[in-house]
Amino acid sequence: MHRLVAVLCALLVVAGCAAGGDLAKHKPYPRSTVKANAEAVSESGTQPTTPADGKPVDAAFAPDKLRLVNPCELLDRELLEQVGKPGQVSATGFSRCSNFMEDQAGKDLAVTIEVGQTMTSEAKNADKTLAGLKSYEQTLDNDACFVSVITQEKPALGITVQIGYKDGDACAPGRKVMEGALKTIRERGAVRNPAKDSLVTLDPCTLPDKAVVDAAATASHRQYPYGLHSCSWVGDDRELTFDLRSTYVPDDRKFDDKQTDVDLGGVKGYQLDNTGAFPSCTVKWVHRLDSGDDGEVVEVKSAGPKKSEFDRCAAAVAFAKGVLPKLPKA
Repeated sequence: MHRLVAVLCALLVVAGCAAGGDLAKHKPYPRSTVKANAEAVSESGTQPTTPADGKPVDAAFAPDKLRLVNPCELLDRELLEQVGKPGQVSATGFSRCSNFMEDQAGKDLAVTIEVGQTMTSEAKNADKTLAGLKSYEQTLDNDACFVSVITQEKPALGITVQIGYKDGDACAPGRKVMEGALKTIRERGAVRNPAKDSLVTLDPCTLPDKAVVDAAATASHRQYPYGLHSCSWVGDDRELTFDLRSTYVPDDRKFDDKQTDVDLGGVKGYQLDNTGAFPSCTVKWVHRLDSGDDGEVVEVKSAGPKKSEFDRCAAAVAFAKGVLPKLPKA
């Protein structure tokens, strides 16, 4: 099983992965800086249509609706029983859910679905149609298949089902799970009921005031959404990334051994200064706690090449203070 988990981790692009059963725990958030391809961002069914810029291919897949989709409800037992013997579902963040199960013969079969991914290369290379949507499939060492569908083209967003399976065709169960998930979203939404102060419904690109963004990324910045819960603003010599997520929260709030406390105006933040060729400063804070050690965390990162002389931590803290009043309260 650990082999399959490791294989799946090789191509996961928006979250870290640990070779273990519960992917929702003890996982650092891997977003670092804007992706290298940011300038491009930031067999069945009818022929897909091409929607207008900023519009989903179907109203059911609008970003504000996808933010409310509970990905674990898309992996219901009735659907998974069509491809094997389901285990327990394990959520990772707002948009990903996994089930490390078995096929009908008892062989390892790992299923992961992620809703609202940025689909840069997938949208360009989509050469299939699945359930009326443009689709793209990618295999990895005959051990995994990634079945992606495009739900919005500009900017490109979609849904991916990842299958880890070394004892047969991994794409076939991937298509089956994807078709079932799309049917669920179209027919009943699989909508969660978030707490009043949850971050899950927020659009990180539209939440901050323009003046706050301009101060952190310069007025000539370019905006790059990434998935449903992250946004970056890139200026000529600096960038600012704003992430909202559900994650593991350590009891002692020690997200990193090198972090220092910072006052965000009545809210305790945790600051991490990183040096190197592309120095950065990250400021995060706990927005709310759920049951156990799960919670919702906000992270702000200011970064730029070493030759850019500006106070990255001051920029991150100022942005954090500027956006805090915009966050929902219980």
